[in-house]
Amino acid sequence: MRRRGLLAAPALALLPRSAFAADLDVAIVGAGVAGLAAAKTLIAKGKRVLVVEARNRIGGRTFTDTSLGFPFDMGAAGLVPGSALARELGAKAAPLPLAGAILVNGKELNREDYERYDKVSAELARKIAEVHKLAPDIDPRQVVVPKDPLERVALTELLWRPPFQGEQDVPEGVGLLVARWAAHVPVKTGTRVVRIDSTEPLVRIVTPGGDVQARAVIVTAPVGVLAANAIGFAPPLKADKRAAIAALPMALSDKVAVGLSGHAIDAPADARVMALTQQGRVLQVIARPGGRNGGIVLAQGDEARQLEANGPSAAGAWGLSALVEIFGKTLRAAFAGAVASRWGLDVYARGAWSVARPGQAGERDRIVLAQPHDGRLFFAGEATEGGDLAGAHSSGVRAATEALTVLARR
Repeated sequence: MRRRGLLAAPALALLPRSAFAADLDVAIVGAGVAGLAAAKTLIAKGKRVLVVEARNRIGGRTFTDTSLGFPFDMGAAGLVPGSALARELGAKAAPLPLAGAILVNGKELNREDYERYDKVSAELARKIAEVHKLAPDIDPRQVVVPKDPLERVALTELLWRPPFQGEQDVPEGVGLLVARWAAHVPVKTGTRVVRIDSTEPLVRIVTPGGDVQARAVIVTAPVGVLAANAIGFAPPLKADKRAAIAALPMALSDKVAVGLSGHAIDAPADARVMALTQQGRVLQVIARPGGRNGGIVLAQGDEARQLEANGPSAAGAWGLSALVEIFGKTLRAAFAGAVASRWGLDVYARGAWSVARPGQAGERDRIVLAQPHDGRLFFAGEATEGGDLAGAHSSGVRAATEALTVLARR
């Protein structure tokens, strides 16, 4: 090799590495439902697309674990029957479960207690709505104080309800259906986006492994990631968009699935149970998910935060103990393993779903977040539209349509 070549070779390492794909119409940040829906919409229109995903898999907060012998959706587990996403996934919703049981100190409520519970729940829901209206930044638990066990269970149930309703469980696992639906979408996994620069003729996505350039970019990263400034923007995001991001914090919600050997739980499939235990804990459980041997225990807020901090083994022990408190000590001998989500510690999510402020204020935050940035950057994701999977899907289609409009002008 000539001396000139020897001197030139090391200099090549100092040059920016080439883009993962050339001549892209649209690059999409995030391979969750919103990003995948955007990609499929654009591909159907003949556009050149690449999805850039930090995880080593697609699906985002939809992921189905099957290690316990049954599909366990660690994230989103339900779909709205008849929604566009449900139709595209070919999902068959499970039959609606029987009305959930409520237990206090190991005993199910009698008919009179259930009737009182319904009245208590309705009254507490009215008080919570009033708190949200008059003081939207105050936790209702600071104002609404339960006076007896029924009120405590009802208040907990109301505060645990996600902001989206009307979904039904999917026996196959939502995560598995999403992975199958988007199997042919071009995705570069294991690629973390650190900066998006739209000050050049092409929008540049900067990653540790090289740059991606495209005529337009759709950002579907969760608001938890945006709020942590994990992705930089040039030019910077405007003040109103930063304020909207801050006003849509991520809820902390986790699930612990416990596998059991044999028919250890005597309950209908997918039975929902709310229980106030003798230790004063309120537990929310799904018994025999999909008719399989096991149970799923839900954790919210501070309890979920503590579970994540204690680690997966402790979370499994907590889930088993919760089932034992409800269904009896014989479950311990049937323990076959456990799996737990940890969405708060997931740096690519930083929570389970976005929480909008009550009423019109929350809707305004979502609308502002969804607005384009600098003409060629578009935003999608559940935080921009409803907070659920159906909203994530429709937001991806909407952002793709906006990008198509801009591309047609250039």
